[in-house]
Amino acid sequence: RTAVPFPATGMKAWHVRPSTRFFTHYNLHACLRRLSSSSLSRSIILSAGEIDCREGIGGSLLQGYYRDCADAVERTVVEYLSSLNTVAEEYRVQILVMPVAPHAYRSEKNGKSVGRARRRETMRSWNDTLRRELAWRNPLRNEYALVFLLDYEEKLRQADEDSPVGYVLHPSYNADYTHVNSAVL
Repeated sequence: RTAVPFPATGMKAWHVRPSTRFFTHYNLHACLRRLSSSSLSRSIILSAGEIDCREGIGGSLLQGYYRDCADAVERTVVEYLSSLNTVAEEYRVQILVMPVAPHAYRSEKNGKSVGRARRRETMRSWNDTLRRELAWRNPLRNEYALVFLLDYEEKLRQADEDSPVGYVLHPSYNADYTHVNSAVL
C-alpha cells in the first residue's frame, strides 16, 4: 500500500465528536473529504489521545464532570471510539487507531516530575481502555466494525524503575520529549 499523508495536526480525541466546533474537527473532515475522492484510499491511520492525556484529562477544568481520572479516561475513550465509528461509516474508511506513546524520560530537576508521572498513568489507562473496548466490539450491532487498534505501544517502551508505570518512551522514538518521531510508523 502507498501511504499518503493528510495531516490534521493538534487533533484531540475529544475533537472527533460530531458536536465539536473547533478547527481541528473541521480540518479532520476536510482531510477525509479529500481522501474520499480517491477510490484507492480505504484505510486511514489516526493519531489522537496524546494531547487529551497530556493537557485535558485530569485537569482542574474537568473537576465535577467525572468521578476521577480513570472515569474521565473511560468516558473519553468510549466517546472517541463511538465518534470514530461514525466517521468510518460516513466516509466508508477503515480507521487504524494509533495508541498513545509513553512519555519520554525527563530528569526531575525542573520540578515537573509529578505531572509527568500522572500523565504516564493516564496514558497507560488510555491504552488499556482502547484495548479493552476494541476487544469487546460487537459486530452484530456494527459497533466499531471499521475501527482497529494498531497495538504496538508496548514495543515503544524502555524499562524505567523510577517511572510510576515502570517504563518510559524508548529514546529511539523520541522526537522532542513530547512527541514521537516517524520511526513509530
